[in-house]
Amino acid sequence: MSRQVGMFCSSLCAFGLALAVISPMSAASAAAGGVQSGDLTSGGVSGSQLEPGVAGKDTRPPTAPSGLVAFGVTGSGVNLTWTASRDDVGVTGYDLYAGSTPIRSVVGTAATVSGLATGTTYTLTVRARDAAGNLSRASNAVRVTIGRMKPSDYVVFGFSQSDVGPNNEDPQVSLLSPDINIRAFQKWSVNGLKAGDYDFAQIARYHQDGVALVGGGTVSVIFPQEFPGTGVFDDMSTRDADNVPVPHEEVVPGARRGNLFNPKYRAYLLDWAKLQIDGGVDGLFFDEVTGGFSGGTAHQWNGDEGFDDYTIADFNRYLLAKYPTFTAADWKSRFGMTDDNILRRDVPAGDLTHNFNYRTYLQTNGWDQDPLNAANPLESEWGRVTSNRMYAEDTSFTGTYTRKYWEGMVDDLRAYARNSAHRQILITSNGLYPYVDLDSVGLYTWNPDEQTPDGKGADYVPVVDGHLNGAKSLQANYRYLKEQSARISGGAPVVVFIDWPTDMMTAYLHLPLTEQEDYWRIFGAEAYANGIFPAFHLADTVGDPTAQQQGILDFFRSYSQFYKDHRSLFRENDPATVSVNVEASQVSASVLVQRGTGTRTVHLVNHNYDQAIQPQTNLGVDVALGSCPRQVTLVSPDSPGTRTPSFSCQAGTVHLTVDRLDYYDVLVLR
Repeated sequence: MSRQVGMFCSSLCAFGLALAVISPMSAASAAAGGVQSGDLTSGGVSGSQLEPGVAGKDTRPPTAPSGLVAFGVTGSGVNLTWTASRDDVGVTGYDLYAGSTPIRSVVGTAATVSGLATGTTYTLTVRARDAAGNLSRASNAVRVTIGRMKPSDYVVFGFSQSDVGPNNEDPQVSLLSPDINIRAFQKWSVNGLKAGDYDFAQIARYHQDGVALVGGGTVSVIFPQEFPGTGVFDDMSTRDADNVPVPHEEVVPGARRGNLFNPKYRAYLLDWAKLQIDGGVDGLFFDEVTGGFSGGTAHQWNGDEGFDDYTIADFNRYLLAKYPTFTAADWKSRFGMTDDNILRRDVPAGDLTHNFNYRTYLQTNGWDQDPLNAANPLESEWGRVTSNRMYAEDTSFTGTYTRKYWEGMVDDLRAYARNSAHRQILITSNGLYPYVDLDSVGLYTWNPDEQTPDGKGADYVPVVDGHLNGAKSLQANYRYLKEQSARISGGAPVVVFIDWPTDMMTAYLHLPLTEQEDYWRIFGAEAYANGIFPAFHLADTVGDPTAQQQGILDFFRSYSQFYKDHRSLFRENDPATVSVNVEASQVSASVLVQRGTGTRTVHLVNHNYDQAIQPQTNLGVDVALGSCPRQVTLVSPDSPGTRTPSFSCQAGTVHLTVDRLDYYDVLVLR
């Protein structure tokens, strides 16, 4: 604890702030036009402002800070920004208050407050101070409950995964200082089964930088060493239609998939997740939730997996609930069941000896090697699981019951965090899932719901002959993810990251450095332009070079600053269904409307690219908004400040002229 913080302890300890640490944010994080760190003068000395009769004595206080905003709440802190005060001589600093209790003085117009009491609500204000010690009136007050996070606050996402354990923390996270690291560490095999496996001290360091930390682990990959014996491992494993555990050597040697339908396995998952909650993580990232139905390479990915006793007992329950009036004759005529293997209501659904046994049914009919064969009358009832997706309208057995168990796990963990730690826990998963706070979508080939003529799915890292294909647009793909997320997750923020180890990550890492930067300037910007967010890739755990080793970290720091400075423009946006016409080729254009404020922004991304961007000038843009704005401004990560493009409007159609488009321009219509 610093000496200055210690001076406040007598008053702050009773207020729950004894460990509070205030970290000034970077000068560029201040609101546009704000006083920046080391630049505290806001006007010259005026003799009329000095105390009469006392030469040189300043008695006039600065104006009150305005526009205080709290964002990025974590489990122990919050970020603050405000608009600078003015003073006739000069503002020298700002004093932060919780209620009437001073916390500490800072320089600049942004700060991270950490070390606050989880579950406690604070009323925060800021007062400006000048060289003479005059204090301004208080700013507007903001009320913040520590531990109650708001995912819509996040606009800059990082991806840096380290191994569980001490001395694995990635210093790049502190240097980039994103709003959140969506996957900081993951339980894997036996690493993460005990509290002592983790370096939970890094969470406080994350919070001092204003960064939320998300832990988590794999839901479906398991190894024998995780369990006390072979029998338990076999019981936890998924099985094929011949009741044989399914190996998943394609993941890593010795791996299998855990069975989400086994209540003991769900309890096992919850146990290590609760260890991480106890350690203070802000969120949990669950990887490959629906990974136990593919069959893997052992069955040529034909869906011959998930036919263990637990799952087929639930299949009986599903069928009995769906067809409550069916008689024996109905089961026979509709699904071809036989007297010696038929669904019965007078026998427990889990008694697979005396009630219907789906494995026996498949084996008898010769479908045990291909259970999703279209000739199987129960194939559509069973359903087809889409990897890393969980569709709300999927009412098949596997769709219904995977949602049920997933929802139960999420509810359990949220209740545990609320009751044991008095705080919220963010839930996310790899893909598009219901009941989450964030949709974290890994970009990789073979996504089954993004099929293209070559069968490989969307190409999110387009490369031709080793060079970035910046002429391609990903707008349609990003829109698809946004629309699917709205349908599945109810409007949770969508963040995309280059998954690994994949062909896409390999392609990205082998681009020349300038083209890696251009990837983010074009396709990262295009994500923002369509209401979703890119996660800047810092590190993984398979030995790939880090961002710093690649030489791109400094670019990430400068480029992401634009989105921090203009975070209010990128929050809670939805694509608008309006016509946009650009009088130039190779430009993707979109209109976003912000929930709550109704602010409309027009986004232009330049795809005039051949190993380097070709700027376009004097672009005419027509937008059929239906109403005319009073004012149009333009901001861009490619140029400093704000520009004012010329525009006209007639009958609700706005005509704008953009003087120059390098990579990405954002037009703000008010």
